[in-house]
Amino acid sequence: MSTVLDCSMGEGGGSVVRISVALAAATNSPLKLTNIRSNRSNPGLRAQHLEAINALRQLSGFEITGAELGSREVSIHQYGKRRNEANVKINTAGSVSLVAQAVQYYSLNKETEIRLNIQGGATHGKWAPSVEFIANVTFKILEKMNKIIDVKIDRHGFFPKGGAQSCFIFHPHDKILPLNLTEKGILEEIHVFSTVSSHLKKRNVAERQIDSFVKLAKPTVNTIHHINYVDSISPGTGLTIVNKYSAGTLKGCFVQGEKSLTAENVGKMCWKQWENLDQNSAAVDIYTADQLIVPMALAEGNSAITTARLTNHTKTNIELIQKFTQAVISVNKENGCYLISVKRP
Repeated sequence: MSTVLDCSMGEGGGSVVRISVALAAATNSPLKLTNIRSNRSNPGLRAQHLEAINALRQLSGFEITGAELGSREVSIHQYGKRRNEANVKINTAGSVSLVAQAVQYYSLNKETEIRLNIQGGATHGKWAPSVEFIANVTFKILEKMNKIIDVKIDRHGFFPKGGAQSCFIFHPHDKILPLNLTEKGILEEIHVFSTVSSHLKKRNVAERQIDSFVKLAKPTVNTIHHINYVDSISPGTGLTIVNKYSAGTLKGCFVQGEKSLTAENVGKMCWKQWENLDQNSAAVDIYTADQLIVPMALAEGNSAITTARLTNHTKTNIELIQKFTQAVISVNKENGCYLISVKRP
């Protein structure tokens, strides 16, 4: 008997698809998804959702019906032989980070090494974390939970053509440890990642993005600049900031460059986001909080994090994970932040 899930729940976005299919695949559970992204201007499955499903299909061996561009309903059933490697191709500038996120969730229930090879897609795109963000914030926090993930980028990708070449390696683990990040501590170090296609090197775009951010932020702690001119099919930029705190916490923000934005404006936009990171006492930024709900629910023990605001993604992920696990999740506002506690039975 398949579990039927209405994907219009909560914010109704692609995360519902990625999480539900990943957890179903990890547990060999039949699943039917309806109303996929039904409240979006371009409803149904997009390229990155299809390739996330494709990766999980290769790894877990399930059969699927309805997996087509624009489809609002799919069914997963009849699992077959499992594999430890998946190869997918994104023919658009869909996010490689979001495809990898689905396999990340799946890998938390698997104690073997898993490799995900992605041809195409974007390493820096709208409405998704950059590869520097997930590698230096999300994946570093997951290391505290005993899950190590490596990222190898052979070619970067930007809007509109994508064209990245990437590999994600999910190393084996004994067990997923609980996470407790409730205190931020004192800001000790800032890492600034300015990644720019080589098309824009003569205009010093990478340096200008960093200079703009630093002039506005006026950091009083050690600030490390990572200037990275990269090969790509189409021109593009991205600026990612990662804060390291004395309590071992990490918080980040990211802005994608666009044709209509100067390098200075990218730096300014990133500074505005960064100010919010350091002006609150939360241990986890609002973008990472929603990504940690699944790992905390699968950890062997009770977990807790604090975040400045509950995004629609976070609220949706809290509601969704409780449909797949016995974890009890509570949210309380304390000292101007939200404390998210996950208790295992």
